[in-house]
Parts: sequence; structure tokens; C-alpha cells
Amino acid sequence: MIKEHINIQGDHYILYVGYQHDEKLRLEFNRMTEEFWEFDFENYYKSGYWDDNCIIYSLFVGDKIVSHTTVSLFAQDEKTLVQLGTVMTDMGYQRKGLSRFLMGKIMDDFKDKSHGIFLFANETVLNFYPQFGFVAVTEYEYSLQESNTSFEKKYTPRQLDLDKPEDLKLFDTLVNVSVANSDFQTKSIGLAFFYCYAYPEMGYKESIYYIEELNCVIIAQVEQEVLSIFEVFSPYEIKNEDVICAFADVAFQEVIFGFTPKNTEGLQHRVYKDDDLQLFVSSGLQAVFENKRLKINALSHT
Repeated sequence: MIKEHINIQGDHYILYVGYQHDEKLRLEFNRMTEEFWEFDFENYYKSGYWDDNCIIYSLFVGDKIVSHTTVSLFAQDEKTLVQLGTVMTDMGYQRKGLSRFLMGKIMDDFKDKSHGIFLFANETVLNFYPQFGFVAVTEYEYSLQESNTSFEKKYTPRQLDLDKPEDLKLFDTLVNVSVANSDFQTKSIGLAFFYCYAYPEMGYKESIYYIEELNCVIIAQVEQEVLSIFEVFSPYEIKNEDVICAFADVAFQEVIFGFTPKNTEGLQHRVYKDDDLQLFVSSGLQAVFENKRLKINALSHT
């Protein structure tokens, strides 16, 4: 844990970084997160999967948290990507430069440690992030306009129950050894467990399937005749068709990918927009997104 005394516009604050093991501070962080986002990080902490790739930066006044940003780190081709999320400032402390301070501090901390930063912003702060060199880019969603009748049922997926130790161990193993399945890889063991284990309300805990023949775990759902494939965890590259074939006995008319598949041959793409959130990237990532038409993995959002 890092603790620093900070002065911002003449006012005194305490900056805490990576303090999740301090119960008093963590519970105060959880209080604010619940107030702003209607969930907290306590289950994540108690799950044991909150690792060093999730770093919390917070400003406190005494025992009260007043501003916060979460840093998520992703290893990508021997480089590190940084995502900023859970950005929030207490109503009584807004317009005092606190978010600006945290942004500057984080960018300074990682300027020589990463090759790109990205974040999602709502319409209220679209003019804020360009001040730090961030650029708004378009995401693209990849899909296949085919029904399940076009595919032969080759595999039988088994739904995993991560409350069972043997299933949790299998999931843990495959998440850890998985290779990149996306053209913009943001693998995070911690976030995989955040979405699929610690927080059932996120909607993924009952969408985890193991295909023994392929030695892979697939996070997938079929709703309103749409097969959504959110993630694939395997030590080998898995073909899109093989993943789809595992669900050929379920009625669907379209397949949507929650990430950018490494092989997009035969797939359609379209502009993707989610909940009025705008993706911003640091300038070094702009060309990558514009040239490759990418989408941030659904299970990598913070």
C-alpha cells in the first residue's frame, strides 16, 4: 500500500494506492462504489482473485473517500495495457480537480510501463478525457448471420458450477493457461473471476461451459435466438465454427462475439455501441482501433 499526503488547490487529501488489504479503507471504498454503481468489491476481495493487476487509487479526507479511479492491467505481447474504470467523485468534492489529479498521477505512474491506456466514458465527461490526449474511437461487433441448423452438433458442452471445487479448479486452470483468442487481447484472470464467480448478478455465472473434446471453457448465452459468445479459455486456439457447433442443438438465428475474434473470415461487422458509453484510447492506440476495427472484450470492462 502507498500512502501520500497531497495538496490540491490548497486543500489537504490523503492518496492511498493498492490498499485493498486494509479493511477499514476497503469498506469505505465499497461504500462509495455501492453508492455510485450499486455494487461493491467485497465479494471480489473475499474470493481471493483480486490480484496485483487491479490497483485502486483513492483520495481521502480523513476516513472518508472523496475521489477514486481503478487501474486494470493487461499483458499483451510482452507489453502492458492499462484500463481506467470505476471513476467517481463525492458530490461535495466535485469541481475541485480531484479526478484530474488522479488521472495525472496514474498517467505519470504508467508512462514508462505501458504502451496504451483505454477507458469508457459516459456523455457527461466526453470533453474531459481529450484534455489528457485521449481520442474517441469506434468499436465494432462481429457476428455471423447463420442459424443453428447450419451447423453440425459435434460436441457436448457441460455447464460448470463454480461453487463446486472441482469445477472451480478446472475453470481456474484453463483461465490461467489460455492463449489469446482475441485480436485485441485483454486477458485478465482477476476479471474473469469477477464476472464469472464473485458476482452472479453480472449474469455470467450460469453461462460457463466446458467442452472436453476441445479442452476449453466457453462463456456463452442464447437469448431471443441470438447465440452470444463472450469468451473462450483454452491452451489452444479454437476455431469459431467449433465453438458454435457446441451449441447447434439450441435454436438461434445469429451469432454475436463479445470480443474481436483472431479469425474474422466469413464474419460481418457493424458499429457497436453499449449503454451510451464511449471508448477513449491514448493516442498510441488510435491507429490500431481504426485500422483493425476492434472491440474491447465484454469480460474486460471495468
